[in-house]
Amino acid sequence: MDYNIWIPNSPAAMSQPPSQTKGSVSEEDIFSFLPEVNSSCHVLSVLSLLSQPAIDFVPLCHYNEWYFSSGAIVKLVEEVRRELKMIAKDIADRNSRLELPYPYMSPDHIENS
Repeated sequence: MDYNIWIPNSPAAMSQPPSQTKGSVSEEDIFSFLPEVNSSCHVLSVLSLLSQPAIDFVPLCHYNEWYFSSGAIVKLVEEVRRELKMIAKDIADRNSRLELPYPYMSPDHIENS
């Protein structure tokens, strides 16, 4: 979403074909290639909606129904959860020092499948 929110990075459409000659494109040409403002607003609205977590979002290694009954498996799941929590903390610490954080690969932002 962060990359796509600036329309020139990923325009939904081009209103003209690109120039076939290298180095012959002016700034005005680039603006003429980009879609109209209304079209861009619609694309941004859809991108915003699609980038929201699902209402029934379940984080990685969490379960709505507990499928495991064996003590060994439960211990493994708990160990994986601890590791994921440490990874999420490392990512949060790293992101706290960034001007533009990148939380997307943090385990608490990844849905269980």
